[in-house]
Amino acid sequence: MEKNTARVRVYSSFGILVLLVGTAVYAQDEGASSSTPESTVETSADSTPTTTSANADSDSTSSGRGFFRGLMPEFDFTFSGFIRPETALSTRNADDPDNERGNVYDGVAITRHPGDPLTGYGSALPALNALPAPVLNTILAASPGVNGQIPLTNTVTRPIAPSNNVFNYHILRAELELGMKFTSDLSLTARLRAIGDPGDYSDFNAGSVAGLQGGIQGGLPEIYGGAPNLFQYHVQGDKHPNPLEIAGPNYMVYFPALFLDYNHGPLDVRLGNQQIAWGQAIFFRVLDVPDGLDLRRHSILDYASEEFSDKRVPAPALRVNYQINDDIIADGYVQKFQPTVLGNPNTTYNLVPDQFTIQDMYHTDGDDKWNKLSYGLRLRGTFGQFGAQLIAVRRYNPDGVFRWTATNVNKNLPSVNSDGSVNELGAAENGLNNGVTPNPLDPTGEIGTTGQLLAQSAFEASPGGVYSADEWFHYAARVRLDGIRGLNKGITDFPSTGPLLAMPAANFAAAHNELDTFFTAAGGSLRGHVAREYFQETNLGGGVSYITEGEPGSILDQLIINLEATYTPGRVFTSPDLGKDFLKQDNLVAALVMEKYQRFSQSFPATYMVLQYMHRTKDDLLGRSLQGYGGRDTYSDDATTATPGLKGGSNYVVFAFQQPFPNLVWRADFAMLFDPQGGILMQPAVRWKPNGSYTVEAFYNYLNGRLYGNPNNNVISTFDYANEVTVRFSYQF
Repeated sequence: MEKNTARVRVYSSFGILVLLVGTAVYAQDEGASSSTPESTVETSADSTPTTTSANADSDSTSSGRGFFRGLMPEFDFTFSGFIRPETALSTRNADDPDNERGNVYDGVAITRHPGDPLTGYGSALPALNALPAPVLNTILAASPGVNGQIPLTNTVTRPIAPSNNVFNYHILRAELELGMKFTSDLSLTARLRAIGDPGDYSDFNAGSVAGLQGGIQGGLPEIYGGAPNLFQYHVQGDKHPNPLEIAGPNYMVYFPALFLDYNHGPLDVRLGNQQIAWGQAIFFRVLDVPDGLDLRRHSILDYASEEFSDKRVPAPALRVNYQINDDIIADGYVQKFQPTVLGNPNTTYNLVPDQFTIQDMYHTDGDDKWNKLSYGLRLRGTFGQFGAQLIAVRRYNPDGVFRWTATNVNKNLPSVNSDGSVNELGAAENGLNNGVTPNPLDPTGEIGTTGQLLAQSAFEASPGGVYSADEWFHYAARVRLDGIRGLNKGITDFPSTGPLLAMPAANFAAAHNELDTFFTAAGGSLRGHVAREYFQETNLGGGVSYITEGEPGSILDQLIINLEATYTPGRVFTSPDLGKDFLKQDNLVAALVMEKYQRFSQSFPATYMVLQYMHRTKDDLLGRSLQGYGGRDTYSDDATTATPGLKGGSNYVVFAFQQPFPNLVWRADFAMLFDPQGGILMQPAVRWKPNGSYTVEAFYNYLNGRLYGNPNNNVISTFDYANEVTVRFSYQF
């Protein structure tokens, strides 16, 4: 039944796409002539979108122009679009390790070492006769004694089967663009985008673990309660945080652009749903701060030459450009704040380990979403060979920050494991916290059951979470968090953990034992809950550019040099301990960009080349604090911190080129991102365009975050499972 429902959902998704394309073809046949082939390529939101007008001499009756021209003599419209299947085939025998079925501990037997709360979770449990008689009797009645001690070790195997997908990504995409000119000053641009994904990946369904530990109960059921939800973005208290977007688990339809444009003399006013792109840096985002990114589809692994034109999250905005004089233009905007959209759990390019449940507070953190506005001003000028720009932006950081949060899941620790065996530690905790009398070992005197206490903590006793201390430390390092301090903040920020006998760990050995104690007591695993919040910040930045002059045809002739930088005082970062006291640091981001068209042969068109260098003082390309860098799986027993951090900031180098062939049917591309800490992304690509309607593109993503050194010191290791070949076939009309 569930499979049939999924099929109906998939077929409905593709029905929407077919309807859109059918409508487009019908409209074209009814009077709109074919557009210029390149008119539907993603345009920079920094410029006015352009499409190609239908033939002015075509039948005005069939096109509808006759009626509207009777009311508005200057009325005209343009229409274009494309349909494009895209698929990415994995070339590496690995799935996303942040997903349940890509978890590196799936099917691996791990020995857990519970500790003793009476000795600060030392490595061995003492004789039980130190406990009060009623407590001792409760524990001994529920557990087999071995010389008066609870068994010290147990073995757990993560009960989720690993998978190896052949396809990382396969979608059908359609896009339609309508431009309407009402007068010489007023026009409308509407771009509609529809995407469908049939699914059929070897992925995880939460229903498969419903019989373990009572199943997964926390989190939004649309996201955490069943099969992966590929496209819906839901936040706490709101199922539609993105205006002008309709989405289901396997499809999404939205307007990346729907705005009125008024242009009169030096003034241009744009009102409606739109993207705003600033800055000159390619691939790097320095001055490009107005919009967040949509990472639901292909994350940041798309065609590098398209930059972020397909990724910026559109938002309702008012944007005003004013040409002050021939050299200087002012550009200002006010927009509704829209967050960066992360991939949902268990989707191919998910960035948050699925052992943790996200509670997105975009709508429920004290402000209604429509009250959150971002605004900014840019001045840009050109003075001969020189150019300059300045920006000042007040915005909510769209990436958000994370902290531990209460689960609100009232579920007792199990006294019996899923296999029917006695859960000694779970039974002991339930006996100590019976909801009637205080835990005799806890001085606070708080009364509650283990379920009531856990509901007020950041942990839920449910399957699909973290099963062992080994897994905990591995994934903490992977996402650039501190495994020791993260545990301690998950305790000290939540007083309800006291009656459960949780206490801050003094070192790695104690943290390891305490984690194994509570994973064992949970009857399998604990799922952590984190809240995502958003904070206002001020971005101040500027850039200068210079075009060199040299001997004609030389490498130094017409070389464009750009330098851009932004400074953010008191930026709020996720703390590596996930505590409620976020990091606040001044952050500087700077990039040097050199680009050039160079002709190496009279037989070939000029080659476009770009070389870039970026430096960030406090974070990496994903906005993660460098204080969480450098984690490992294991530490010395007396270690009190798990992450040394990365000193001196982060640095990145990009080199890219495009080489058209003589007949312009073929084009070769290459892009490379190098992290000097030991990671590299290389993307060779080829583009074939035999005529104006058809385009075939193929590119290969090679990622290696383990060139040398600790892989948790470079940004590439986050994605290096995703080696893949992507092929796209486009039909434009």
